[in-house]
Amino acid sequence: MFVAKWTGLEMMRMHDASVCFNTDMTPVLRYDTKACRCLPREKETFRNQISNLESSSSLLHHRHHNIASRGPIPSSSRIHPIHQRKLISKTTATTTTTSMASTTATATATSSPPPKKRVRITALDGIRALLACHIVLGHFLRYANPPDVLLRFFAQINITVGAFFALSGYVTAYTSTEVGERAASLKLTDTPAQTWWLQKVMSYYPMHWLVLLLFSPMFIYSDVTYGGWPAALINGVLAATLTQAWSPQHAEVWNAPTWFLSSMTFSTAIMPFSLPKIAKMDKKALRKTMGWLVLINLLPVLGYCYDSNTWTLVEGITPPKKHPALDIFNYQRFLPMFNVAEVLMGAVACRMAMLDTLENKDKPIVTNWLSTTVPLAGLFAILALRATNLVPACSDLLVRGILFTPLFLKFVMGAHRNTVNGVSDPVLSNFLSSKALVWLGGLSFPIYIVHGPLGQVFYKKLIASKLWGGVLFGPEYFALYLATVLVSAYLLNRFFLQSKAVATWSKKRVEDFSSWM
Repeated sequence: MFVAKWTGLEMMRMHDASVCFNTDMTPVLRYDTKACRCLPREKETFRNQISNLESSSSLLHHRHHNIASRGPIPSSSRIHPIHQRKLISKTTATTTTTSMASTTATATATSSPPPKKRVRITALDGIRALLACHIVLGHFLRYANPPDVLLRFFAQINITVGAFFALSGYVTAYTSTEVGERAASLKLTDTPAQTWWLQKVMSYYPMHWLVLLLFSPMFIYSDVTYGGWPAALINGVLAATLTQAWSPQHAEVWNAPTWFLSSMTFSTAIMPFSLPKIAKMDKKALRKTMGWLVLINLLPVLGYCYDSNTWTLVEGITPPKKHPALDIFNYQRFLPMFNVAEVLMGAVACRMAMLDTLENKDKPIVTNWLSTTVPLAGLFAILALRATNLVPACSDLLVRGILFTPLFLKFVMGAHRNTVNGVSDPVLSNFLSSKALVWLGGLSFPIYIVHGPLGQVFYKKLIASKLWGGVLFGPEYFALYLATVLVSAYLLNRFFLQSKAVATWSKKRVEDFSSWM
């Protein structure tokens, strides 16, 4: 059986022909070649014509479920020469029209404007470096015997970790949606959701596994000493699978800071479904969405403060044993569901900046150096005023949800717009985009991963007593600790993260897990 577009074959004398339709409702003639008759001298011409029909994608549509080819036309087939000439004429016209349409489409595609390129925002690396430094110092600065005001300044890590979540959402939206268009990138929409998610996860999972493996004797020794082998086994599974954040009372097992990765793994999983929706919004819808996300992010915190009466509790400097509702507090800061809103807030903020060239053509948004300086000063003031007790005490989570995270996103949007518009901004050029800070930002991820285990080597009583005879207090040992973290992060970045073998292995695991999922 042959299938061809309706091109005049209906004029052929056939006894067993019928009309069917393609899925796009294009009329198709189905005919039995054995019922056709043609003169011997026309047989070869007709055979060539049918061959052309078979090779032309614009004229031949196979319906695999009920139509199959029966091979070459038998020698007994005949067709009247008049009908043959009409067939050739009409087929030639159809082919010419198709060719012209294809040429026109190609010319149109060629003349269309190239897609807008994303400008590299180096200030984001500097911002990432500042956040990582604040987290590291917040975890271990107390062992350097610092002044109380400095200790209270860096102890506010429950606040700055919210900025890390928001920045992750911001960067994801910037790399996965189109500049100046209400659309997600083809890289996002054309990639299966599980594959896109696995690609993100495998960018940090191998490093996480390596550090767990290197320090596993220390982790296992601590768990067996305090809880026995069952605790060590369970904690090891939680840490290796990055599911510890779902058990808030055990979220900091083994490599404590990686609870953030556990929470981000879940938050990243919803992005392939939420980002395309966010990308289609105009600025008015984005502003409304931001308002709702701020409210959703704040409601659980208000419930925690109201039920536990912790409105004035500064959690960062409160010992765990003195916290009146430690369980609820841990649920608030560790459980992935409570961190998703901040990731989405970052994505929405990024989209508002990316639509400037589309929705503000007639009245461009004017930015200058104050667009970054004022928000950055505000962020510093929040931490400094709380550290000096010049403002009333307030819950870390309240300050994070009401003031710090929204102001941080305002600061990032200012840095984004100033970079794209080429605005002269000393905060960007002389500080956030400086070579030292950008270099440190490039090491922020390995710094974040390795600073926890190395901190246990220096400062966890059980481990430090075995290795050094006691905890290494003092500024000189703290300086040694920071140097060790920096060197270790550089080596991990240079010989592991940048390794082609690791990249190839990760890509293969993404393909395997994606097909399995």
